[in-house]
This record gives sequence, structure tokens and C-alpha cells, in this order.
Amino acid sequence: MRAMSIKLLPVVSIACLAAMTAACGDMVMNDRSSGIVVIDSLQAASGADDPPTFSGTLNSDVLTEGAVFSDSARVTMRVIGKDPTELLSLGNSVTINRYLVTFRRSDGRNTPGVDVPFPFDSAVTFTVTPGSQSTTASFEFIRHTAKVEAPLLALRNSFSIIATVADITFFGRDQAGREIAATGSIGVQFGNFADPD
Repeated sequence: MRAMSIKLLPVVSIACLAAMTAACGDMVMNDRSSGIVVIDSLQAASGADDPPTFSGTLNSDVLTEGAVFSDSARVTMRVIGKDPTELLSLGNSVTINRYLVTFRRSDGRNTPGVDVPFPFDSAVTFTVTPGSQSTTASFEFIRHTAKVEAPLLALRNSFSIIATVADITFFGRDQAGREIAATGSIGVQFGNFADPD
């Protein structure tokens, strides 16, 4: 029995080493850039507002005067150096090219299409350059289609409100092609709110 355990030891050790190396490789791949993208602000506005009024939380109306509107958001970002003593150049600029929106609830009921809207992936393109200046970009946040799918569709004839937190992850690359990501969160309440006058 002891001989068998000793023979298995090298196999188990190699498997463990391979798993640790693979995980370490992923961390190294995501950590090669000398800059970090920082989200300074994340705000949203109801599609029913004209002009849009951006704030740190969103009341997303599922039906406004018989129509469905998508809601927009805007993000303000900047690039800082991992080493505070290092000056970044334009070569450290980051071009954001897509984003992922997922929803969660504080009560733990997070099944997409049942408790919260489905997550979605979309494209947006803007470049964040290093320095004291921040970059602001707008993007579609709550899509039309989410408001005509479960669970939001059921809110049209109900006084119920679904309170969620939306996590938005932005993906991009620096000018050397190294991948960078940054995540921000914003509170969203879905319901059939009173129509504007």
C-alpha cells in the first residue's frame, strides 16, 4: 500500500504544479500593462428623460406612455501608473472596445430571465490617455429588449419593483496590445414608474 502511495506522489505533484502554473499564467497575462484604468464615475439616465438627467442610481421605467425606451449611461475613466513614480506616455493609452453588464440582487435571487435581466455584452470604443485629464464616454445601459423580456415584462401591470446592482466591466487594450479591464457598479431599480408630465 505504501509503495503505491509513493508512486502516485509524483503524478499528483505534477498535476498540482500544472494547475498552479496555469493559474499563474493567467495572472501574468492580465498584469503586464504598466497602467491601470480607474473608473472615477459611473452614472445612468432614463431613456424617457428629455434631456437626460444622469445620476449615480437609475430608476428604469419599463413602460413610458405606452412606449419602451433604452436607458443610457456614461463612464468617466483615467489611466494611472502601477508605479506612482513612473511617468506614463501616450503609449500607455488604453482603448476600450467592449463592455459586459450583469445584474444581481442583494437577496441572492440572481437567476437571469427569472429574477434579474439577462446579462449582455456590447461594443463601445473610446481611448483613455494618461495624465490628469479624465475621459467620459456614453453607452447603452438598459436595452429595449430587456424591457420586453422576463422578468421586466411582468412589471408593466404591477406595483412591484426589482432592485438590482448592475456590474459593468469594460475591456480594452493598451497601445502594446496588452489586455486591461475595469469594473464599476451602479444601483438600478426596475418598475412601471409614473410617466413624466
